[in-house]
Amino acid sequence: MRSHRIVMHGFMSFYTMLSFLLCVPVGCQAANHRVIVNPDLDNAQKFKKENDFNLFPPKYGPLEETELDKIDFREDDEKGVRSYRLLHDPKGDIDRAKGYDPAEYTVTPNLAMINSPSHDIQITWINHASFLIQLGNKYRIVTDPVLGPIDGLAGSFMKCFDTFKLYAESPLKVKDLPFGNGSGENQGNKINIVAISHDHYDHLNWNTIKQLPLDTHFYVPLGLDKKFPSHFSNVTAMDWYTEDKIEDLKIHFIPANHRSGRGLVTIGQPTLWGGWLIEYKNTRIYFSGDTGYSDLFKDIRERYGKIDICLMPITAWFQRNWHFAPEDAIHAAQDCGCKTLIPWGWGTWIMSFEHILTPTRRLQYAWDQMQPENIDLRILKMGETFSFDADADAGSEGK
Repeated sequence: MRSHRIVMHGFMSFYTMLSFLLCVPVGCQAANHRVIVNPDLDNAQKFKKENDFNLFPPKYGPLEETELDKIDFREDDEKGVRSYRLLHDPKGDIDRAKGYDPAEYTVTPNLAMINSPSHDIQITWINHASFLIQLGNKYRIVTDPVLGPIDGLAGSFMKCFDTFKLYAESPLKVKDLPFGNGSGENQGNKINIVAISHDHYDHLNWNTIKQLPLDTHFYVPLGLDKKFPSHFSNVTAMDWYTEDKIEDLKIHFIPANHRSGRGLVTIGQPTLWGGWLIEYKNTRIYFSGDTGYSDLFKDIRERYGKIDICLMPITAWFQRNWHFAPEDAIHAAQDCGCKTLIPWGWGTWIMSFEHILTPTRRLQYAWDQMQPENIDLRILKMGETFSFDADADAGSEGK
């Protein structure tokens, strides 16, 4: 185990140094923006001292294993060994993408339904952490839009890493979003919102953002508003456990067990990280962002009540203090009182040492073993839409 930690420490140190060398500033502070601070937390002051603090201690440490780590979830035709050029697996090199055909896990999006919703609530998984959430044929919310390769010089260099190679193209492009074909004003009473969980490359992509309409309302963690180009004027930065309201929509920014950091531009200008809780009519939709498992999710249940839809990650658990193993997502969903769990994070990039198809198989295995009650598991394909009416039980009319 000590040698594993040395390998991982060396990788993370190299990756951090690489980020410093390749990151470039993207713009000035937005001309008009709001900042919503929680005075009880004083996170702005914490930023000056450290960039790795969380409200709840993680249950697991990095590289900590459980019984499920001993199971090989690969099919026979997916098994193979590969020698990696820049990054080796501390548990033994495997071919992490052998046998993976992204076409089997991608569907052609129903653009007619996306442009003219037939249900109160529609949730389309685009890829990785990117979802299109449509509410009442009025609000169009996109989480962590990364609809192409990792951006910037870092993205160009990261193609040398198998862990950051793009394995599945986004089934939705910016022009396919119901945002006026990617440009122009909001249509009628439609409101366009982008909610960003944190600034890591697989969650924040300037190449995607610059294609969005200028009137898009960006909700970002505290500090990230200072990174936005000035021509995006509608930017709201939020602290943990704060909320904002747009007509009959409430948006809460929730803590996560994670961290931020993108390169040299973050020195002296750190940003927060977290998840988003969206309340519309009688429905709560929770997008957790990247996070490890802790008592945070019991706290969410106590503060906000039961959650209808939980959008939660299931990959990269070698850093289990910062990321869910698939079974952690189940535990967190139980803690939150979720009615429907929709997993994400798999199939687009290889973010860790497991095979690219292991996350969903391990999730299904853990689900069958744990048999959680009163929760519906929906494993979507990229491009697939889950829909229901707000007055019905979440999941009862899902498609």
